[in-house]
Amino acid sequence: MKRIVIIGGGLSGLSAAYTLHQMGNEDISFDVYEKESHFNGKFETVKRDGFLIEKGPDSFLARKTAGVELVDELGLSDELVANATGRSFIYNGSGLFPIPEGSVMGIPTDEAALAASELISEAGKAYALQEKTRPYTPVKNDSSLGDFFEARFGKELVKGLIEPLLSGIYAGNIYNMSLRATFPQFETTIEKSGSLMKGLAMPAQVNMQTTGTKNTIGAFRTLKNGLSELPNALVASLPSESLHTLKEAVKLERKGTGYQILFADGSREEADAVLIAATHDVVLKLLDRDTAVPFENRPLSTLATISFAYDHLDKAALKEGTGYLVSRVNDYRTTACTWVHKKWPHMVPDGKMLLRGFLGKAGENWIETTSDQELIDMVLADYKEMMGLTETPLFAEVSRMPHAMPQYDVGHKERLATFKQNLSANYPRVHVAGMSYDGVGIPDCIRQARTMAEQIAEEVNQVD
Repeated sequence: MKRIVIIGGGLSGLSAAYTLHQMGNEDISFDVYEKESHFNGKFETVKRDGFLIEKGPDSFLARKTAGVELVDELGLSDELVANATGRSFIYNGSGLFPIPEGSVMGIPTDEAALAASELISEAGKAYALQEKTRPYTPVKNDSSLGDFFEARFGKELVKGLIEPLLSGIYAGNIYNMSLRATFPQFETTIEKSGSLMKGLAMPAQVNMQTTGTKNTIGAFRTLKNGLSELPNALVASLPSESLHTLKEAVKLERKGTGYQILFADGSREEADAVLIAATHDVVLKLLDRDTAVPFENRPLSTLATISFAYDHLDKAALKEGTGYLVSRVNDYRTTACTWVHKKWPHMVPDGKMLLRGFLGKAGENWIETTSDQELIDMVLADYKEMMGLTETPLFAEVSRMPHAMPQYDVGHKERLATFKQNLSANYPRVHVAGMSYDGVGIPDCIRQARTMAEQIAEEVNQVD
């Protein structure tokens, strides 16, 4: 019997294990090793005083089908909830302003809506509106998102409208973030249409995430009892004897035609194939330097979220919408705020209010050493300025995610290709899956893990 070891029991590792288990191949066994005492990864749902609070991921994009498909397979389809739709805003230092109607990930498509927006100066809007006639010459090399969009729309629109949305997804700096590794569809669109505004306004782009629009069906999905139900359901579907907690892998070594995995407790396990379902910092620890060198000094941003519960909806005079992002024109600590009672009303008791604030940008690792109370005070100070909110919350739930978010900086795809070549040459039948490689979202991680599980199963079947 061939044995596959999965290192990492988060969503990626569990999705891979589930895929192997569903194959029902009696000639293959698998085991999952997780260093923590649980298998939830970054997922954590707290139920407190009638509030449903997500301390980790709170939703996933429905248009990326891997997430919805896995939920269906696990029998959780009836638990799916779509977000309530409504306007999103940007706070730019002088107030909350709506994102222009028809914007796609912050990129304007509606000339009239952009012209009417108060987010950008008249000069900035005039320059941006010339995008439709601005020449475009395809380039050979990767570029940063910031440089790409600035060449099309000008710096003011990038800083005031595009950056808050795109930076928020990766907690990164868009002047470092790779266009081709994060949003390659924008380069494809402009190559086909000659203009982003023209191309993104076409009906074929409807499935791309829009902001500031009055859609009737939200783009995101969660589970009625909290998103932690997803990893919980995966664990419940797997044989308990294949799941091992408090087992931290520290080294992967070749042994004959297979591998030996060394653990922090001194134990060892052997395998014919291995899936490292973890971010690249784990890869750097497990593999030799020559193989993992493309990931050396690649950053992981530290993030935090703070949820504040309030007794009455009228504690803040909120606009009609679901939340806002913060423009990086000033040194604010928060990067965004979700009005949970409006976006996800099933999470909040009637008549009460729940706000979820986000902190963390590339290079801001101060979150790791700042106390909970200091973080709470920082966010409340921002809320006082941004929403005029001065009331004391019923309670706050703080969540930290140290070194959680990989940065897909310029050249990421080339670095990843080099790493995979090294891996294939030096560690045959060893693969990786997770946020560091080919997408950071929940559906991306599920897709990668399931694809790798199928590939590994095929490879071990060929081993004599």
